[in-house]
Amino acid sequence: MRPFRFRARAALELRQRQHDEALAALARAQAGLARAVRQAEDAGKAVKDADERFRAALAGMETGVPLDWHRTWRMRLTTERLRCEGECRAREADVSKAAAHVAGTRQRVRSLERLHDNALADWKQAAAHEEQKTMDSLATLRFTNGAHRKDQ
Repeated sequence: MRPFRFRARAALELRQRQHDEALAALARAQAGLARAVRQAEDAGKAVKDADERFRAALAGMETGVPLDWHRTWRMRLTTERLRCEGECRAREADVSKAAAHVAGTRQRVRSLERLHDNALADWKQAAAHEEQKTMDSLATLRFTNGAHRKDQ
């Protein structure tokens, strides 16, 4: 019997490469989200620090710095924090899209893997059937040759 050959091997390998690329894109998206979250946390901390310095300035503990400068500085930090939070939402959307793409590519790979497994199982069954036919033929020949000798 001929050796097993999966004709859709090239398609399976292509789907596996696409799945690997999707996994890499997901990892990049997750790394981007992690960076955005860190930046948002840093921006939030900067706003809290600005609030504390503003309170100190209002209490008269800090001299020489105008209160308007503190307000403007805090507004700039708040704007930066809001921008970072928006970036986080955008990166979360990227991660969701990448995860959905990974799921789709995995499903396509898995369907071809099942096709391969089924084809291999069919080939093994055919090989076993062919082997059984050969063994039966051999047993029949031995039986007929042995029975023929006994009759003589």
